[in-house]
Amino acid sequence: MSTGSGNGEQEPTEGTHSVIGTEQSDQTQIPIDSKLRFLDARTDGPLIHVAVTGSNPPPGYAPKVEYWSRRDALKADIMTLESTPFTNRPGSAGYPKEFTDWIAGGNVLATAQEASPQQWIPGIYQLTAPINALYWAVDPDAPSTARIGLLVECGAANELLNVVWYKMKQPTNGLIFQQVPSKLTFTKLPSTDPRAIDQKANWHHYHGTMRLL
Repeated sequence: MSTGSGNGEQEPTEGTHSVIGTEQSDQTQIPIDSKLRFLDARTDGPLIHVAVTGSNPPPGYAPKVEYWSRRDALKADIMTLESTPFTNRPGSAGYPKEFTDWIAGGNVLATAQEASPQQWIPGIYQLTAPINALYWAVDPDAPSTARIGLLVECGAANELLNVVWYKMKQPTNGLIFQQVPSKLTFTKLPSTDPRAIDQKANWHHYHGTMRLL
């Protein structure tokens, strides 16, 4: 099934596009020094929070690392991704508490922020967890023609184990987003095969090594 059917019923809601962060020259998957959250689009309940460090992380955290925190079981059919900068600037007195509070309340995984084009592997990712869900969204880099995928892997107790990104072709610089969306809607698919998004695409996937804190 191609999500670009043009009937309007499956098109995600596109938000405004903005580059968020303080060090945009870095090769990063998600903007550094920023907060992301995935919400259940029907209830606005938080599902996943992500905090991303830059070169000046709070004490106890590593530089240029994504910290993923699962806040609730991933049962939503539609998720809304929202991206915002931290209210407190890195290095300020309020930054460590804001960072820690954002990822508190769930099991937290850490993964490196930087990726190379070679780390985007052609083909289909081999599942490794008992619970898996694939979501698709409009690719902010080419919203009229391209789609992206987000595969979430969870354990038997719904704990977050892994996240895998899909692009319709290998990014030339390793970035998942050339244009960072402030809001993006992800819709769950009945399959974990990205060809359910688009059968003709030359799908590539990326997943970093995620470690439990």
